Amino acid sequence: MEEMKQQIIQEVDGLADELYTLSKQLYENPEIAFQEYQSCETISSYLEGKGFEVERKAGNVETAFYAKLPGQETRPKLAFLAEYDALPKIGHGCGHNLIAAASVGAGIALSRHFEGIDGSMVVVGTPAEEGGGGKVMLIDAGVFDDVDAAVMFHPGSRNIVGSGSLGRIKFTAEFFGKTSHAAGSPFEGLNALDAMISFFANIGLLRQQLRDEARVHGVIKHGGEAPNVIPDYTSAEFYVRALNRDYVDVVYEKVCNCAKGAALATGTEVKITNYPLRYEPRKRSFELESIFQGYMEEFGLDIEEPEPGRMGSTDLGNLSQKLPAIHPNLSIMDTDIAGHSVGMAEATMTPRGQKAMLDAAKMLALTAYDYLSSKDIQAKVAEEFQRS
Repeated sequence: MEEMKQQIIQEVDGLADELYTLSKQLYENPEIAFQEYQSCETISSYLEGKGFEVERKAGNVETAFYAKLPGQETRPKLAFLAEYDALPKIGHGCGHNLIAAASVGAGIALSRHFEGIDGSMVVVGTPAEEGGGGKVMLIDAGVFDDVDAAVMFHPGSRNIVGSGSLGRIKFTAEFFGKTSHAAGSPFEGLNALDAMISFFANIGLLRQQLRDEARVHGVIKHGGEAPNVIPDYTSAEFYVRALNRDYVDVVYEKVCNCAKGAALATGTEVKITNYPLRYEPRKRSFELESIFQGYMEEFGLDIEEPEPGRMGSTDLGNLSQKLPAIHPNLSIMDTDIAGHSVGMAEATMTPRGQKAMLDAAKMLALTAYDYLSSKDIQAKVAEEFQRS
């Protein structure tokens, strides 16, 4: 078995130049959620060149794909998850170009050393993680119905085995008022911008009564047309987050009341529209994480505990509620560089970022190998998932 693992590591090393090129292509051609046509095709074509059968538009999602080895259908089945959507105006400031390259590299390396494995693996292209919920769509379409476990990594500023994530509701708030001249007859108008500002202020006051885990944040998308016109329409997009699904609902109701109060105070009307896909909190698979942690230690990485309160949301949370999944972080940058920044995007193409991507590919492949080649590990992972 140890010889096989060394061969897997060597396979990833042999792919280093190609994986660097792949991550660079994604970096230089960033595409936002549901617009990842070129990225999806680049990855799909690369996998086909390595012997995979690739189903494009998996789950009827335009920029998703499902890659498998010919004839492989047996269970258990493990999925390597590739994300590749970028952020508006920032590019790959969340490092999805590295996530895709690492999962693809892991899948290719493992595909060449399947001796003694009674199971199968796939590489799944999951678009629109940044707010679009691509994995949720694929879940609803049944893409993961015969998958038993899923693995991916995420770049960041620390080496972290695992952490939770926040559940999230996304919604828009629209206020409707009445226009009038802002100087000549402001008293005849109903100010939708005042309503929006009041809504934000109400949320600010609400935060004192929320648990520390809760997060509420928004951005005004439309604030009016001209300074001398009382705005009759404003809109904003918001996220409501919390660790517990039920508490997300509690906070969301309170935030909606903040909007209703703002409308009442300004004589305007408010409309709340939910985005249909919500993100669930992440359910951790400690059994799978412990395998990955062992390789982090073997590779000489300094492992840190997750910092309390520093969590975002991901559609992997939804998948982790359906099947065991891991989402470890590997450091590509110093802690003074923020996530979702141009600095993080640039860090993905540094030697440090590329090394982390290759390390991740190796550790994901090795973790998958351990899982697929051991019925004992499979049983422990499944038992823990059912119990938690």
